[in-house]
Amino acid sequence: MMVHRMFDHDLPTGSALLKVAQICPTFFDDDSVIGGAERYVLELSRHMSRHVQVSMITFSRSLPRLIVERDADLEIRRYPAKHFPKGNPANPAAIAFLRDLSPFDVLHCYGHPQVVTDLSIAFATIFRKKLFVTDIGGGGVSLSSYLSKLGIDTRRLVGGFLLLSGYSAQQHAPYLERVRVIYGGVDTEMFRPLEITRDRRVLFVGRLISAKGINYLIEAIDSSTPLRIVGRPYDPTYFDLLQGMAQHRAVEFFTDASDQDLVREYSSALVTAVPSVHTDIHGNHTSAELLSLVALESMACATPVVATRCGALPEVVEHGVTGFVVPPNDPKALRERIQFLFARPETARAMGEAGRARVLREFTWPKVASRCLQAYREVLQP
Repeated sequence: MMVHRMFDHDLPTGSALLKVAQICPTFFDDDSVIGGAERYVLELSRHMSRHVQVSMITFSRSLPRLIVERDADLEIRRYPAKHFPKGNPANPAAIAFLRDLSPFDVLHCYGHPQVVTDLSIAFATIFRKKLFVTDIGGGGVSLSSYLSKLGIDTRRLVGGFLLLSGYSAQQHAPYLERVRVIYGGVDTEMFRPLEITRDRRVLFVGRLISAKGINYLIEAIDSSTPLRIVGRPYDPTYFDLLQGMAQHRAVEFFTDASDQDLVREYSSALVTAVPSVHTDIHGNHTSAELLSLVALESMACATPVVATRCGALPEVVEHGVTGFVVPPNDPKALRERIQFLFARPETARAMGEAGRARVLREFTWPKVASRCLQAYREVLQP
C-alpha cells in the first residue's frame, strides 16, 4: 500500500494568504475529554498561526454564548454546545459555528464520523470550500455513521486526509490518493532533558483507561520495580482495578500533573512504558494508538520507551535504537525489556539520546505545520 509521507518541506509560497479554520469537537475545560488528540490540535494550530491566519473552533458544554479568545497569533472560538448524541462529550451537536465559516479558505476537521465534521462537509460541499480531515481517534453517532450502514461513505466528499501515521492511513485505504501522513510533533524547548538525576523507575503517562493497557504494566513489575502512573482517571471502575493491583507493589499515582510536572517526570525516569492494547482486559476492541504523543514527549526528554506493537507505536519507537517494541497484552515481554534497561543504564542513556535526535529530525511542531500547509497547497493549487 503506497502512502504519501511528507517530510521537511519549506513553508509553501503564498501561505500567508490562507485563512484556516481548525475545527475540534473538544477543548481544555473540565467537561472535555482531554488527551493527546486535543493537545495535537492545539499545538498544530498554535504553530500554524505563525504563518497563516488560524481560528481554532471548539465547543463547550458550560458556555452560554460564543467566547472568542487569543493565544498569541491564534484565535480560539469556543461555541456553546448543549446536545451530545448518546451522551458522548467528544461529539457535540452544534450548528452556530457554521455561520462564521464563510471567510475561511480551508476547513480542517478533527475526527470522522462526528456531527460537526458532517456539518462542515455539507457546508464545504455547498459553498465549495476545501475541507481536510485528520483522524485523532474517537468518533461518534452522526449522519455519516448511519449512511455508512447503507454503503454510503461521506469521506468521498473530503478534499484530503492529513493523518498522524501510516497505521492511520490504512483505515482510509479507498482514498489513498488523497492521504498525506503529516505525523505529529513535540515542543522540544519545553520537553527536553533536565539536569536532574535519573531514578531507577518506570513511568507511565496517559489517560487511565483500559485501552492504555496499564493493568498489564502493573502486572509486569514486582515490589522492587518502582512505577509512577501519571494521568487522570476517566473510568472509576478501571481505576479501582488498577489501585487494587498496585497493592504490595511500588506503584504511585499522580493524577493532576502539569506540563512542567511531566517534563520532570520524563527526565527523572529511566524508562517510559506505553503498554497500549488492541483488545483490553474486558475483551473490548480499542481504537489503538494513532501516533502517541507520550512516546514522542518521552523521547524528546531523552528517555527510552518500551512500547507495544499497537497501532502506530512501531512507527514512533525504533526497536533497539530509541527503545523496544514488544507484543501487546504481554506482561512478561514488558518485564524483560524493562529489566534489560534497568540492568544497563548506559544503554538506556544511549537510547534516550537517540530518541531525542529522532524527534528533532522528524517530530517537531514547525515541521508538522509545514507539512500541513504543503498539503493544503497541493489541493488548493494542484
